[in-house]
Amino acid sequence: MKKEIEIKEVLKYFYEISKIPRMSGKEEKIADYIENFAKDRNLKYIRDSYNNIIIFKDATKLNKSDESIMLQCHLDMVCEKEEHINHNFEKEGIDIYVEGDYIKVKDTTLGADSGIGIAIILAILDSNNINHPKIEAIFTVQEETTMEGAKKIDVSMLSSKKMICLDNMNEEELWIGCAGAKIFEYEIEGNLQKVSEAYILVKLGINGFRGGHSGKDISKNRGNPIKEMGNLLDKLYNKYNICLKSIYGGRKVNVIPRECYSEIFIKDDDFKEISQEVIEYNKLLKKKDVTDNENIKVNIKRIDKRDNYSFNSKTTKEVIDILREIKNGVYYKDKYSNPLVSLNVGKIENTKNGVKIYFSIRTNRTRIEQKLEKELSNIVNKYNIQENKSELAGYEHKERSAFIDECKTIYREYFDANPKVIDMHICLEAGFFGNKIPELDFIAIAPNIYDAHSPKEKCSISSLKKIYNYLILILDSALK
Repeated sequence: MKKEIEIKEVLKYFYEISKIPRMSGKEEKIADYIENFAKDRNLKYIRDSYNNIIIFKDATKLNKSDESIMLQCHLDMVCEKEEHINHNFEKEGIDIYVEGDYIKVKDTTLGADSGIGIAIILAILDSNNINHPKIEAIFTVQEETTMEGAKKIDVSMLSSKKMICLDNMNEEELWIGCAGAKIFEYEIEGNLQKVSEAYILVKLGINGFRGGHSGKDISKNRGNPIKEMGNLLDKLYNKYNICLKSIYGGRKVNVIPRECYSEIFIKDDDFKEISQEVIEYNKLLKKKDVTDNENIKVNIKRIDKRDNYSFNSKTTKEVIDILREIKNGVYYKDKYSNPLVSLNVGKIENTKNGVKIYFSIRTNRTRIEQKLEKELSNIVNKYNIQENKSELAGYEHKERSAFIDECKTIYREYFDANPKVIDMHICLEAGFFGNKIPELDFIAIAPNIYDAHSPKEKCSISSLKKIYNYLILILDSALK
């Protein structure tokens, strides 16, 4: 085995890109950085109108096959923060720090997904001491939202049929397939009413949930405060004459939400009893099988400033019933308990005329997903919901792949262990590249990244070093 290469350059690039804002749809500054990187090193590159960038680097030495390898990652990051933090992701970067074996950031997402991938690729492109075949380094945009970058990128200038994606989260796993997804928006049109002076306005809060990645973490019993708010409101609606004024929680369909709030009108005389109901519901959540349930809090408080309008009883009931009827979590799993079809209710908010619910279905099994979608269609028809839907492509791995076999062999030799080879329940851009490039071979690798898509996100430095050297061995092997 070759002497291991240090990751000083990888850490340097990750530090630099962390200073640059890279919100989905606002990747101009990070794209400028990547473009200037290529210019400064006289590397051929292409930047399209969407801010996708492809950098080309010649092989370090001739090889018989003259093959090339694609290294791929995305430029954007999930922008999540703790509620009390005032951070503008569109204009501000993040300040990372090292604590023990981990790269961390305080109170926001770290962006290791897939900022670490960017840093790894740049370090390889910048090095003169790493043997590699021709490299086609692909940096896409909007992966965390619409995947428009992968949808729109022109692949006609690419020659490789082998893609190594740096958008994994576990060094023990080689991802060779990925889920497809459907993104849903349900808009419920509301009817307003004027509330009498006998009613007071209160705010219900359910927060302290752990959150996380809606694909990787969906099977980890992290709970969903939006669904719990639906359950609590249902309990109160059936016992008291409440009317919903507003409801909001979560931020994105690909993020498991951490909090949800609602404002409701109640009779002043019922405040004491409803407050007790909230206390009891808090106790109930503590007993549920939910990760980190000791942090969950359910509370109620009066709101003095208000107007006298709310949704009427019919709309209130519809919102509650829809929240309760939409499933959440793992819908179908394999015999090893790996999720194959899941649903995440990721966001809810008031609109000008009603309430909008955002959720997504991830699937590695289309036939079963169609059954779930039929159930959702029944909800749409039952409540006359206005539905908008978009779709992300999945990738089904080849049954036989010499490239994947070689990656597995190198993994066993380097790690002295067998990798877990997985069709991952995460949406990656490989689905769109696979549709455009016939016979594409794909594998995704990355170091250990914990709690991605949440402010607890961190990345292991020792794992990063191992994955970096593992990738270098794959590139070297491609020359033989």
